[in-house]
Amino acid sequence: MLYLGIDAGATATKWSLHDGATTIISGKSLAMDGHIYRPESRLRMHQVLKDISSQIDEARVIAIYAGLTGLAQLADDQEEIKGIFRDYFPIAQCTLVLDIELAYRAYFNPGEGIILYAGTGSIAMHITESGEVIRSGGWGYLLGDEGAGFWIGREALRHVALQLELKEIDPFTEELCKKLGIAAWGDIRTIVYGSERSAVAAISEIIADLAAQGDLVAMKILSLAADYLCDLITRIDHFVTGDKLPVAFSGGIASGIPMIFERLHNIVGERISLGSKDVAVAASLLAQH
Repeated sequence: MLYLGIDAGATATKWSLHDGATTIISGKSLAMDGHIYRPESRLRMHQVLKDISSQIDEARVIAIYAGLTGLAQLADDQEEIKGIFRDYFPIAQCTLVLDIELAYRAYFNPGEGIILYAGTGSIAMHITESGEVIRSGGWGYLLGDEGAGFWIGREALRHVALQLELKEIDPFTEELCKKLGIAAWGDIRTIVYGSERSAVAAISEIIADLAAQGDLVAMKILSLAADYLCDLITRIDHFVTGDKLPVAFSGGIASGIPMIFERLHNIVGERISLGSKDVAVAASLLAQH
């Protein structure tokens, strides 16, 4: 009997297989989301599940616990997704949750803490002892996701676009244009409107490098990102009585940009820690219950 855990996000899908005693194999595949109404998301889900099933003995997988970004709470949508999962894992019982709920359960039991997640998008969540979900943010890149990878990349490109328009090229703009091959507005437009969101989010890695080198524009963007992420914690605190709960900071921004965690730690204090758990492994353990 095998148990499959899946942590699916906008940048990549991580998965792990457990046999009840130990982790057998873990892997990484393409990004996958729960926007089943979009043909491209449906196709990507088939591609990812086919990729995973080709690497394991899918006939022995009896349970799956999967966290998906953008998962709708509509029963019909979830049943449709479970049907796709059954195409590749025919006997598995499938539990679907939002990726942020999976991340929370990887770090805390209900009532214990707050998960602050920043990857391509951003969100914070607390689950009460009674099972009530309290969340802040997670509105998507059109309405929110401040402080996350896409937001950081977008803010950097906004700065570059304005500099090019004014013909006032500062060191930040010069360096970013060189690294991204930008010569004019059309190049920026192609990156933003002709690519996946992950392409814009990936620019955050360049901003982190420039900030570490002391670039003032990059440092300002990351400082503002941390302030926005701190606000997500504050909004959760508003609904939770008693002592301030511990916060686990996870996601690609958490692990990839130390400067943001340092600023959060300066603001929030010792209650925040940097998450280091393998969420896909945690999902494979949750599949056993």
